[in-house]
Amino acid sequence: MLLPRKCPSLRPSLAAALLAACQATGGARTEAPAAAAERSDPTSPARFQALAAALEEGEDDLARAILAGLRARPLTVHEEERAASAERVLRGRELVRALELSLASEPVPGAEARYRLVLVARSSAAEALELHLPPCDLKRSRASMDARGIEGLEFESRVSSALAELRLAPGVEQRVELLTYELPLGRALGVRERWRVETRSGEIACAGESFPAARVKIAGCERERLASLLDPEAVDPGALGERLVASEVPSRRALLELALRVRSTEREAALRALAPVVAELARTAPERIAAAEPALRWLTQNRDIGPDAAGWARYLATRVAAGASEPAGGREDDRLDLPAPGRAGGAR
Repeated sequence: MLLPRKCPSLRPSLAAALLAACQATGGARTEAPAAAAERSDPTSPARFQALAAALEEGEDDLARAILAGLRARPLTVHEEERAASAERVLRGRELVRALELSLASEPVPGAEARYRLVLVARSSAAEALELHLPPCDLKRSRASMDARGIEGLEFESRVSSALAELRLAPGVEQRVELLTYELPLGRALGVRERWRVETRSGEIACAGESFPAARVKIAGCERERLASLLDPEAVDPGALGERLVASEVPSRRALLELALRVRSTEREAALRALAPVVAELARTAPERIAAAEPALRWLTQNRDIGPDAAGWARYLATRVAAGASEPAGGREDDRLDLPAPGRAGGAR
């Protein structure tokens, strides 16, 4: 079996299995087909071990190459079943990758504070697909911020059967309404929520055949609502940094309102603009960073740092550096939506 010269990304379990397969192959003897069919190839256990490791690590191309090597020689009935099972797993993964699934929160016309949560589905496969998954978990995390900078946190989970019978024609978008809900403000200046789905393994059908379907991913969605007393016009991403260094000492509420008015799509730009400002003020005027803590918490969803100016300077520098090393739009960090253990004291 031919392998790439360098496989730096392979995990130890997969590398060990591949090494065993290569060593076993090196000592194999060529036999007549009839003789080989009477008993299992002595190299097969190592090859199947390598196949299992490749599937476990998600190295599908490598798994296909190993299967091709196995198919090049006679297999016993049991080995044929194992090879066919692996092929079904790979085909299922191929079909799952053709799915484009996402959540969307849409305002209900004429109903203030009411929204409709929709599953938007599309398939790039050449043939129609049917997805059959067990009930999944539909989860929502919600954070509200009042004028004092006190944050309320809420979490809920419910079961959804939206993916039990999802049929998709090639290239045709399908929209499935999951629920209609309210997003109340109460006394908060702003409220933000995030919806996500945790799926369970099931099946995906194509052309009359069913295949395993696991790790089906659905992109989550976010929704924000601001109090009517706030200026509805969005602010420039650099506005908060400019206000922090103004000659007049900014108030805690003024800074928070600026943060609330930053568009969600421009939060990272705002944090990039803030990083050098916070680094400088952490040395010269840390009390201004302490006043900006609710604003920084809203923008970053980091609830661990508190009024520590030096801590915010380090965090923003690290976050900006990490973001610069990733492709645009390449990160969806669900962790930021959740409080750290033991730090949900503001929940209500």
